[in-house]
Amino acid sequence: MEQMFEDVMEKGEKIIKIYRPNGCKFWSFVWLTYFISVIWLVFIPIGLLFNEDGWVGVGTAFWWGLGATLAAVVISMLITWLCGALWMKNRYCAYTDKRILVRGGIIGIDYKSLEFKSLTATVVKVSLLDKMVRKDTGTIKFGSPASPVLSMWGNHSNQYMFNHIEKPYATLREIKEYINQCPEEKK
Repeated sequence: MEQMFEDVMEKGEKIIKIYRPNGCKFWSFVWLTYFISVIWLVFIPIGLLFNEDGWVGVGTAFWWGLGATLAAVVISMLITWLCGALWMKNRYCAYTDKRILVRGGIIGIDYKSLEFKSLTATVVKVSLLDKMVRKDTGTIKFGSPASPVLSMWGNHSNQYMFNHIEKPYATLREIKEYINQCPEEKK
Protein backbone atom coordinates (compact mmCIF):
# COMPACT_ATOMS: atom_id res chain seq x y z
CA MET A 1 0.00 0.00 0.00
CA GLU A 2 3.00 2.30 0.21
CA GLN A 3 2.68 3.03 -3.52
CA MET A 4 -0.53 4.93 -2.68
CA PHE A 5 1.64 7.76 -1.33
CA GLU A 6 4.65 7.62 -3.67
CA ASP A 7 3.51 10.79 -5.51
CA VAL A 8 4.00 12.92 -2.39
CA MET A 9 6.86 11.18 -0.63
CA GLU A 10 10.03 13.19 -0.15
CA LYS A 11 13.47 11.75 -0.80
CA GLY A 12 14.51 9.57 2.11
CA GLU A 13 11.08 9.72 3.77
CA LYS A 14 9.75 6.43 5.12
CA ILE A 15 6.14 5.43 5.78
CA ILE A 16 5.74 4.04 9.28
CA LYS A 17 2.14 2.83 9.09
CA ILE A 18 -0.90 3.05 6.78
CA TYR A 19 -4.53 2.95 7.88
CA ARG A 20 -7.85 2.36 6.09
CA PRO A 21 -11.31 3.40 7.28
CA ASN A 22 -13.53 0.70 8.76
CA GLY A 23 -16.02 -0.20 6.04
CA CYS A 24 -18.85 -1.21 8.38
CA LYS A 25 -18.69 2.11 10.25
CA PHE A 26 -18.33 4.13 7.04
CA TRP A 27 -21.33 2.55 5.31
CA SER A 28 -23.43 2.80 8.48
CA PHE A 29 -22.66 6.52 8.58
CA VAL A 30 -23.43 6.97 4.86
CA TRP A 31 -26.77 5.15 4.91
CA LEU A 32 -27.93 6.70 8.18
CA THR A 33 -27.15 10.15 6.80
CA TYR A 34 -28.88 9.26 3.54
CA PHE A 35 -31.99 7.99 5.31
CA ILE A 36 -32.24 11.13 7.47
CA SER A 37 -31.80 13.28 4.34
CA VAL A 38 -34.51 11.63 2.21
CA ILE A 39 -37.14 10.62 4.78
CA TRP A 40 -38.99 13.88 4.16
CA LEU A 41 -39.67 12.79 0.55
CA VAL A 42 -42.34 10.42 1.89
CA PHE A 43 -44.55 13.43 2.59
CA ILE A 44 -44.67 14.63 -1.03
CA PRO A 45 -47.11 11.96 -2.31
CA ILE A 46 -49.09 12.09 0.94
CA GLY A 47 -49.53 15.84 0.46
CA LEU A 48 -51.03 15.20 -2.97
CA LEU A 49 -53.95 13.30 -1.37
CA PHE A 50 -55.29 16.64 -0.11
CA ASN A 51 -56.11 20.02 -1.59
CA GLU A 52 -57.55 23.21 -0.14
CA ASP A 53 -60.99 21.54 0.16
CA GLY A 54 -59.68 18.50 2.05
CA TRP A 55 -59.31 14.86 1.02
CA VAL A 56 -59.24 14.23 -2.73
CA GLY A 57 -58.17 10.61 -2.67
CA VAL A 58 -55.77 8.70 -4.84
CA GLY A 59 -55.70 10.32 -8.25
CA THR A 60 -53.34 11.05 -11.11
CA ALA A 61 -51.41 13.69 -9.15
CA PHE A 62 -50.73 11.19 -6.36
CA TRP A 63 -49.35 8.57 -8.78
CA TRP A 64 -47.16 11.12 -10.59
CA GLY A 65 -45.89 12.39 -7.25
CA LEU A 66 -45.20 8.87 -6.02
CA GLY A 67 -43.36 7.99 -9.23
CA ALA A 68 -41.26 11.14 -9.13
CA THR A 69 -40.46 10.56 -5.45
CA LEU A 70 -39.41 6.94 -6.01
CA ALA A 71 -37.28 7.97 -9.00
CA ALA A 72 -35.56 10.67 -6.91
CA VAL A 73 -34.90 8.18 -4.09
CA VAL A 74 -33.47 5.53 -6.44
CA ILE A 75 -31.27 8.00 -8.35
CA SER A 76 -29.98 9.63 -5.15
CA MET A 77 -29.34 6.18 -3.64
CA LEU A 78 -27.24 5.18 -6.67
CA ILE A 79 -25.28 8.45 -6.53
CA THR A 80 -24.72 8.00 -2.78
CA TRP A 81 -23.51 4.43 -3.28
CA LEU A 82 -21.20 5.42 -6.15
CA CYS A 83 -19.67 8.38 -4.30
CA GLY A 84 -19.29 6.30 -1.13
CA ALA A 85 -17.59 3.46 -2.99
CA LEU A 86 -15.16 5.87 -4.66
CA TRP A 87 -14.44 7.64 -1.34
CA MET A 88 -13.76 4.32 0.37
CA LYS A 89 -11.58 3.06 -2.50
CA ASN A 90 -9.37 6.16 -2.47
CA ARG A 91 -9.10 6.81 1.29
CA TYR A 92 -5.82 5.99 2.99
CA CYS A 93 -4.22 7.60 6.03
CA ALA A 94 -0.61 7.24 7.08
CA TYR A 95 2.18 8.69 9.10
CA THR A 96 5.77 8.83 8.02
CA ASP A 97 8.94 9.64 9.87
CA LYS A 98 8.21 13.35 9.20
CA ARG A 99 4.46 13.96 8.83
CA ILE A 100 0.82 12.89 8.77
CA LEU A 101 -0.58 12.02 5.31
CA VAL A 102 -4.21 11.76 4.20
CA ARG A 103 -5.08 10.47 0.72
CA GLY A 104 -8.62 10.71 -0.59
CA GLY A 105 -11.01 12.01 -3.17
CA ILE A 106 -14.00 10.98 -5.23
CA ILE A 107 -13.22 12.25 -8.72
CA GLY A 108 -9.49 12.88 -8.38
CA ILE A 109 -6.92 11.94 -5.76
CA ASP A 110 -6.08 14.61 -3.18
CA TYR A 111 -3.24 14.50 -0.68
CA LYS A 112 -3.04 16.42 2.57
CA SER A 113 0.02 16.44 4.78
CA LEU A 114 0.82 17.93 8.15
CA GLU A 115 4.39 17.97 9.35
CA PHE A 116 5.05 16.92 12.92
CA LYS A 117 6.64 20.31 13.72
CA SER A 118 3.31 22.02 12.84
CA LEU A 119 1.15 19.57 14.78
CA THR A 120 -0.24 21.38 17.83
CA ALA A 121 -3.52 19.64 18.67
CA THR A 122 -5.22 16.27 18.41
CA VAL A 123 -8.82 15.25 19.04
CA VAL A 124 -10.35 11.79 19.08
CA LYS A 125 -14.07 11.76 18.38
CA VAL A 126 -16.07 8.61 19.13
CA SER A 127 -19.69 9.18 18.12
CA LEU A 128 -22.88 7.43 19.12
CA LEU A 129 -22.80 5.61 15.78
CA ASP A 130 -19.28 4.39 16.56
CA LYS A 131 -20.62 2.93 19.80
CA MET A 132 -23.65 1.39 18.07
CA VAL A 133 -21.56 -0.30 15.36
CA ARG A 134 -19.31 -1.74 18.12
CA LYS A 135 -16.22 -1.91 15.94
CA ASP A 136 -14.03 0.25 18.22
CA THR A 137 -13.94 3.04 15.65
CA GLY A 138 -13.67 6.80 15.70
CA THR A 139 -12.13 9.83 14.03
CA ILE A 140 -8.77 11.39 14.84
CA LYS A 141 -8.35 15.08 14.02
CA PHE A 142 -4.92 16.67 13.84
CA GLY A 143 -4.63 20.44 14.21
CA SER A 144 -2.08 23.11 13.50
CA PRO A 145 -2.08 26.91 13.84
CA ALA A 146 -3.07 27.19 10.16
CA SER A 147 -5.78 24.52 10.43
CA PRO A 148 -7.04 24.45 14.02
CA VAL A 149 -9.42 21.91 15.48
CA LEU A 150 -12.30 24.34 16.03
CA SER A 151 -15.11 22.09 17.15
CA MET A 152 -15.34 18.47 18.06
CA TRP A 153 -18.85 18.36 16.55
CA GLY A 154 -18.08 19.86 13.14
CA ASN A 155 -16.52 17.57 10.55
CA HIS A 156 -15.43 20.45 8.32
CA SER A 157 -13.37 22.30 10.88
CA ASN A 158 -10.20 20.48 9.95
CA GLN A 159 -8.89 18.67 6.91
CA TYR A 160 -6.35 16.44 8.66
CA MET A 161 -8.61 13.63 9.81
CA PHE A 162 -8.32 9.88 9.99
CA ASN A 163 -12.05 9.15 9.52
CA HIS A 164 -13.78 5.93 10.66
CA ILE A 165 -10.51 4.46 11.87
CA GLU A 166 -10.28 1.40 14.08
CA LYS A 167 -8.88 1.75 17.59
CA PRO A 168 -8.57 5.56 17.46
CA TYR A 169 -7.14 5.99 20.97
CA ALA A 170 -4.49 3.30 20.46
CA THR A 171 -3.66 4.72 17.02
CA LEU A 172 -3.24 8.24 18.37
CA ARG A 173 -1.12 6.93 21.25
CA GLU A 174 1.10 5.07 18.75
CA ILE A 175 1.53 8.17 16.57
CA LYS A 176 2.28 10.42 19.55
CA GLU A 177 4.82 7.95 20.93
CA TYR A 178 6.55 7.90 17.57
CA ILE A 179 6.57 11.72 17.36
CA ASN A 180 7.96 12.00 20.91
CA GLN A 181 10.82 9.59 20.21
CA CYS A 182 11.72 11.23 16.85
CA PRO A 183 14.97 13.17 16.80
CA GLU A 184 14.39 16.92 16.91
CA GLU A 185 15.75 17.48 13.40
CA LYS A 186 12.92 15.39 11.94
CA LYS A 187 10.19 17.32 13.76
